[in-house]
Amino acid sequence: MRNKVLLVEDSKAVQQMYRNKLTFEQFHVTTADNGMEAIKSLSLDKPDIILLDLMMPIMDGYKVLQVVKSDPKLAKIPVLVFSAKGAPEEVEKSLNLGAAGYIVKATTKPNEVIDKIKTILSQIPAEHDFVHYNVEIREDAYDAKKLSADFKLQNFRCPACSAPMLLDLIPDFSHETPWFTGRFLCPRCNK
Repeated sequence: MRNKVLLVEDSKAVQQMYRNKLTFEQFHVTTADNGMEAIKSLSLDKPDIILLDLMMPIMDGYKVLQVVKSDPKLAKIPVLVFSAKGAPEEVEKSLNLGAAGYIVKATTKPNEVIDKIKTILSQIPAEHDFVHYNVEIREDAYDAKKLSADFKLQNFRCPACSAPMLLDLIPDFSHETPWFTGRFLCPRCNK
């Protein structure tokens, strides 16, 4: 699956150059010309990383960074600040607001920007790396009788080999609150 990048940049020339480079590097790229467009884009689709210019019309990058890091739905998205200015106080302010890194446009080559994006993304644990939880169900526990009736299981035993069935729980991160999807699994038949 291709990683999604939201490129927030007001210069059309810089935006097009990095859009082409990111696309060539197999990233899916969405662009925004200013901070307001970036916030609107984030309400429609969450990227894997944000490449954010600071000096833009309408809403600057600092404000975008504040909005992203204060919203629980967006706060985990890494933001790589991508600015023409590189004064120590600007770098410090960006990092204090939650930026994952800071790049000065004039002194950084496009390949170095791509490398930095890949490094930041490699440090994020992939959702599919989470383990499954296998739970043995006892007939007298909670709503076990209802579950067994719904799934047509007798005494929570496998219909094929009579082994005790397990409930395989898989974390589902598409919900705002913790949630699991589950299925019954026979440890012997593995189905």
